[in-house]
Amino acid sequence: MTAADEFARLAASRTVSPDVVMFIVEERRKGLPLREIGCRSGLCMEGVRQVLRRYAEARAEHSDDEESVRDDFEPMCAGHPVSMDAIWHGLERWRGGR
Repeated sequence: MTAADEFARLAASRTVSPDVVMFIVEERRKGLPLREIGCRSGLCMEGVRQVLRRYAEARAEHSDDEESVRDDFEPMCAGHPVSMDAIWHGLERWRGGR
């Protein structure tokens, strides 16, 4: 594990140390899902998402490089109710139902 950088120190909180922030960021960069990272770090999935969001915000505010960190979003799983509703709504509009 690499040492915590300045962004990790800015993203840390009372309950999450900069070392844990760096662990979460590294695991997410490897492509692990938020739930798996949460299991490994002792946080819930939403806690991991919040840590990644705070890290991305700290990076955006205090960094000069153009690299965008968008690690806090995952695609919806197949058959998710929101995506299925959007598909059916689009089909209804195409048929002229609405």
